[in-house]
Amino acid sequence: MSLEMGVVPSGAELSRATTVALLSRVLGNDPDLHEGVAAGEYAELIWDGERISTQWFVHPGRTGVSELVVSIGDAFPLRPAAGYRAEVTPIVEVLQELAQVTGARFIVEEGDVTGAPLRQVLDMISPGGDATTPTGMVLSTSTEPPEDYLRRYLAAGDERLAWLRDQAARTGGPQRLDHSRDSLAPLWSWAIGHLQLRPTDAPREKVILETGGVFQRPKDAVLPMWYGRSPLIAPVAWSDESLALIDAVAFYTLECVRRTLPELTWQVGHQEQRGYHLEGLPVLAGRGFDLEPITSLLPIAGKVLRHLRNPEPDAADPRTPPAGEDLRDWFDAAVAERRSERV
Repeated sequence: MSLEMGVVPSGAELSRATTVALLSRVLGNDPDLHEGVAAGEYAELIWDGERISTQWFVHPGRTGVSELVVSIGDAFPLRPAAGYRAEVTPIVEVLQELAQVTGARFIVEEGDVTGAPLRQVLDMISPGGDATTPTGMVLSTSTEPPEDYLRRYLAAGDERLAWLRDQAARTGGPQRLDHSRDSLAPLWSWAIGHLQLRPTDAPREKVILETGGVFQRPKDAVLPMWYGRSPLIAPVAWSDESLALIDAVAFYTLECVRRTLPELTWQVGHQEQRGYHLEGLPVLAGRGFDLEPITSLLPIAGKVLRHLRNPEPDAADPRTPPAGEDLRDWFDAAVAERRSERV
């Protein structure tokens, strides 16, 4: 299965020392966990088991941790659930303990399960069953090769940018979309006001990819071409219009990076090492970590999502609201990191 869970403060930030100590049970001495994170950035960590793959996003606050998000994928969702439950159990236990000792909330798939028994949480995550297609799931039959998909994704670039310019012109958005750094903050400031959530009761289905990954897909929706090609890029919480906006802004932003650093090129993501999570996806590569458009933008969009769900957080909550500068700051960090990789 593929799902998202995490721990969010209910008041003060999570203690960084406590968070690091507990996460070390799973992540060990990963330097990205133990070293500090610069302002405006977050730590992204990878841990794989025999069956599950995980991504951990640790968002810093003013003095501690403002949010912890864990994305978990099941490489073999058609196999019996026992093996998956065994590997996910220690992760759930760590997150439960972190929520308990810091007075925070434990969230699974947008639901608050703070204080729920371990077995109840595991039943929510993986209700069991045998090696057959689970109820409510459909099998994906797409066989489009990654190289063909990359060409199709890039061929649609002009259409994306034309749509973005048209939307901006019709709704009072920025008129200067010249792929410059200075265009990014006005663009995102405008986009923030147009991102909307999909109704929580909107019908969904779960899809099993041929690779074994599983994602949620809204029914009767108009979705971007990339939606669900990997479980990492299936942000079901956003409305159809918001997904189109995220699609266009993400492509525009990475084109800004490419034009600033011409040595970067669009490629099919591929690396030999275990844990590489962008396999077969369009990426901007050449220096530093590969950049995939949607996963690059989702943490910034996630800040908007949290604000939409809780626009007036508790006074003790130090998180800042989303702002146009978030996208510009991401661009600055991406460019600086890749310039530092130059020989």
